[in-house]
Amino acid sequence: MVALALKQGKKGRMNIDFAESYDSEDDIYYVTFETGEPSCAVEIDDVLIFEVGIYTNMPTGFRILNFSKNKIAEISFSAEKIKKAIAPLRDKAKSRFQARAEDVARSLEKVLA
Repeated sequence: MVALALKQGKKGRMNIDFAESYDSEDDIYYVTFETGEPSCAVEIDDVLIFEVGIYTNMPTGFRILNFSKNKIAEISFSAEKIKKAIAPLRDKAKSRFQARAEDVARSLEKVLA
C-alpha cells in the first residue's frame, strides 16, 4: 500500500521528474510524470484518475477530482489496485497487437509470394 501525501506547492518530492497544477475552476489537481507520451484516463475510483500511456500502458500521471471539496490530505492505493484498473487497457492492446501482427504476416505473404 502506498500513501501519497498531497501538499499543494510542494514539488520534487517524488523520485521522478513531474509537474503539478491545480485547476481551481474545476477543482482538479493534476500530476504528470512528464513522459511526453500520449495518454488516456482510467478511473480508479470517484476521486482518483490515472493517466496511462497509450504505447507503454504505464501510468503517466494522475488527477484528483474535487480536490479542495474533499479536503484530501492523503490517498492510499496499492500497485495491485492500479494494475487491476489498467488491465483492460493492456488486454485490449495485446489483442490489437495480435490482430496487427496477423495483418502484417498476411501482407508479407502476399508481397513475397
